[in-house]
Formats: sequence, structure tokens, C-alpha cells
Amino acid sequence: MKTSALGYDNGHIEEAKRLATSIRVLVHDTRNSISLLSQLDKRDILFYDSATDYEPDNLLTQSSLLMIKMGPEGAEYIAPLDKFENRKTYRKRSFNNWWNRVYIFKDKDGELFSRKDIVLGVADTDGGAHVDPQLKQTYANISRFNSLAFRYVNKNGEDKPLPSPIPSAIRQIAHEVLKTLKDEFPELF
Repeated sequence: MKTSALGYDNGHIEEAKRLATSIRVLVHDTRNSISLLSQLDKRDILFYDSATDYEPDNLLTQSSLLMIKMGPEGAEYIAPLDKFENRKTYRKRSFNNWWNRVYIFKDKDGELFSRKDIVLGVADTDGGAHVDPQLKQTYANISRFNSLAFRYVNKNGEDKPLPSPIPSAIRQIAHEVLKTLKDEFPELF
């Protein structure tokens, strides 16, 4: 995971798919497979959460895990990594809250996305460990069709949608997992 994170940070955004698959292997239990942390009896550890609070009364779209970087060439989502480590929202949560209940995106249709939704969308259907011929529509909307509805005007005056937030979200989630694992298994870091 550390190598894929470094590769992503060096411009290889395709590493987000490997990161998503690694996260799934580490934390996601199914009827047919048991996560690595469950096998180690470590699913009860607290996970770092770097997202700002979801605001259910906000009528606009929300992206609580990422930042938007704007420059002369355009705009893009970026993973803030530790840039907000000291803010009050940088805290630890139970795995279930971190994975399932903290919403990191709300799109223009009011669809809510947890870390689980994003990681499994990439790992299970979008080329991480498996490619489905048809994506779930809500995942396709956020990953392909700018359902967060953020736009920018480039230096030529053209109105453009921001690229997909998914790779940056996976990178930030991987950062949270790595920070969590460093606390729990310092000898590995």
C-alpha cells in the first residue's frame, strides 16, 4: 500500500485501483471472505477520519474528504493527506462508522457515498480486482458524469467539469488506513 500511495503521489493515478483493492483486502468482510484485519482480530481498532462533517441540511453537493486545487491549467480534486491533521474534524472513529456511516460525498441527486461505496466501486467493479460490464448507476454518475457538479472555467474561457473525484478519494482513504495501521503496527512502518 505504501508503494502504491507513493506511486499515486508521483503522478500515477492508476495506483488508486491497487489502493482500493488493498483497502478491500484489509478491511472488508463478506460471506465468502474474511478481511486481513478480522483475521488478526483487529477490526475493533479506531480509524483516522479526515473528512469534514456531512451537513444533511445543505442542499448543495458535498465533498467532505477532498480539496479542489485550482491553477492556470484548470482545476482538480486532490487528497489533502495530512494538511488538516490539527483541525477538530481529524479524529478517530469505530470501523463501522468510518467505513459505512461517514458520508464523504453527496451528489446533485442527493445520493450519499461512504468510503465503502467508493472503495468497493473501484475494487469490485471498476478495474481494481474486477471489471463489470456495467457499473452501478450512482457510482457511474460520480466517477464518470460529474454528479458532484463542480465546474471551472479554463484559461481559454471554456466551462469544464472537474475530473472524477474517485482516484483522489481512494488516495485519501488509503492515507487514513495507513495512518491507522501505523498506530496499531508501528513496527511495520
